Amino acid sequence: MERTLRGVVALAEAVVEVGVAPSGLDVPVTGLDVFDRPEPGADPGALVVAVGVDPRSERAVALVRAAGRDRAAAVVFREEGAGAPNGALRAAAGEAGTAVLFRRTWADWAQLIGTLRAGLAVAEEAGAANVPLGDLDALAEALAALVGGAVTIESPDSRVLAYSSNNRDVDDIRRSTILARRVPAERRAAMREDGFLALLRRSPGALHRRADGTVPERAAVAVRAGEEVLGSLWVAPTGGPLPPTVAEALRAAARIAAPHLLHDQARRAGQHELVLEAARALLAGRGSADLLAARTRLPPAEPCAVLAIAPAPGPDPRPTDAAPVGGGRLARSARAACARRGHPVVAVAADGGARVLLGGLERDPERAADRLARLAGALARELSAELGRPLRIGIGEVRAALDRAAESARTAEQALRALRLGRSPNPPPAAGVRELADTVALLTALDALRAHLAPAPESSVARLVAHAAKPGEEVLLDTLRAYLEHAGDSARAAAALAVPASTFRYRKQKAEKVCGIDLDDPDARLLAHLQLRLLALDAAEHA
Repeated sequence: MERTLRGVVALAEAVVEVGVAPSGLDVPVTGLDVFDRPEPGADPGALVVAVGVDPRSERAVALVRAAGRDRAAAVVFREEGAGAPNGALRAAAGEAGTAVLFRRTWADWAQLIGTLRAGLAVAEEAGAANVPLGDLDALAEALAALVGGAVTIESPDSRVLAYSSNNRDVDDIRRSTILARRVPAERRAAMREDGFLALLRRSPGALHRRADGTVPERAAVAVRAGEEVLGSLWVAPTGGPLPPTVAEALRAAARIAAPHLLHDQARRAGQHELVLEAARALLAGRGSADLLAARTRLPPAEPCAVLAIAPAPGPDPRPTDAAPVGGGRLARSARAACARRGHPVVAVAADGGARVLLGGLERDPERAADRLARLAGALARELSAELGRPLRIGIGEVRAALDRAAESARTAEQALRALRLGRSPNPPPAAGVRELADTVALLTALDALRAHLAPAPESSVARLVAHAAKPGEEVLLDTLRAYLEHAGDSARAAAALAVPASTFRYRKQKAEKVCGIDLDDPDARLLAHLQLRLLALDAAEHA
C-alpha cells in the first residue's frame, strides 16, 4: 500500500472519516502539517490538521481554498455532527480539489495526530503480506510461514492478540500463553528482572534467546510505527531449533505487522470509547441498557449496582512528584481489580474519581448487597495501597436490571459525598446510603436550604466571618464551630482543636463578643451551626 490518502485513511479509520474527496483518495500523501499559523500555507501532498478551526467558519473555507492552491492532500477538521461538511466547505473543497476529513467524535487531537503520524510511517507496508488490514489471525499465519516458527502477536502489555495455528511440538509456555491469552505472570516477571523486555523495547532489531534449562528457545522483535511501540512478535520453534535466518526474517515481519497493529490499536481504542460513552449516558439516566449490554458482557436483565470512587479529602500524602491519582487512572485500576475477581464491569472517569458499573449480581437483594459491600471494602484497601493515597467508595444500592443503573449511581454519589464531606472522625473506607443516612439527610437538607442559610450581613455568623478575615483572627470561626459541634462541651472542643482549655475559653468569649451571638438561645445555636456547616461544606467541595 503506497502512502496515499486511501492508505492512510484505511489505517486511521477509527479516528478519522472522509467528508468529501473531490479528487478521490488515491492522491499521494507526503507528510503531516499541524496548522498553527495565522495564515494558511502547506507543503504539496500534506495532510493539514486544522486544530482549533471551526469547520463551519469562514476561516475553514479559506483554509481549504489555500490548501488547494498548495496542492495539499487533505484538511482534517474536528468532528461536525454526523460528519457531512456544510455547503460552503463542500463547494470550496470541490473548487480546490482538496479532500476534507473529520476527526471522529471520541478521539482528541493528540490521538488523531499520533495515529496519522504512525500511519504515514507504516503505510507502505500495509499490503506486504497480502492479508486484509486488521486480520491479525491471518497475519500470524503468514508471518509464521515467513520466519519458520510458531508466531504469537502480543500487545505492549503482553496480551495475546493473535497466534499461528502450528501446534506441533508446542512447549508448555506457549500453550499456557495461548490458553490464557496472556503471557504467564511468572514469565513476565522473570523477563522484567533479567532486562529482556526493556531490551526488546529499545532494540531496533530482533532478539534471539537460546534455550536455557526449562526456558525454551525464543526469538522476538518489537513492532513500531515511528517511535511508538505497537506490540511485539514472538517466535517459538516447531519440530527443531529456529532457523539461523529467524532474526532477519523477524525484522521484515515487524515492518509487515506494523500497519496491522496500528489499525487494530485504533479500532480497539474506538470501540472502548464507544463503551465508555454508552456507560456514561446510562449512568446519567439518558442512555440505553441494551446498547451497553450489546457492547459489553453486562447482562441487561440481571441485578446491577454502581460504586463511586474518589480520593479521600485532605492533602496528598505521596511525594510531590508522584503521578496524580486522576479519574482515568482510578477507573483503569478499578477495572483491572474487578477483572481479577471475575466481575463484569465498566469503569469510567468522572469528577476527579471513577464510577464502576457492576452487572450480573445475585438476584437475592441481601446476598447481592453483601457481596457488593465486601467487594467495595476490598477495592478500597487494594486500590489505596496500589495508588498510595486513601480512597473512599460510595456503594450504590442494588437495582433489579441494567436499565435502572442511574438509580444506583445516584445513591452511590450520595454515599461518596457523605463519606468525603461528613464530620465523622473515623469514616469507613466504603459505605452505602443506609450506613450514612444521617449525613446524607443533612447534606440534602443543606443543599435545599442553601439560598436561605447563606449568612445575611446582619447575622452573627456573617459578622464573625468578616472579623475572621483579619490576620490571626480566623481561629475564632474554628472555635465557635468546635463548640457547637461538641454540644457546648468546652473541654472536648478544646481537645479537638488541640489547645489549652483556658485558650479555648478566651477565644470563645471573644467570638461571642465579636458576633453578638447568644449561645444560650437554641435557635441561634441551630442557625449558626447550620451556617458554619454550609460554609465548611462549600469550602470542601471547591477545594
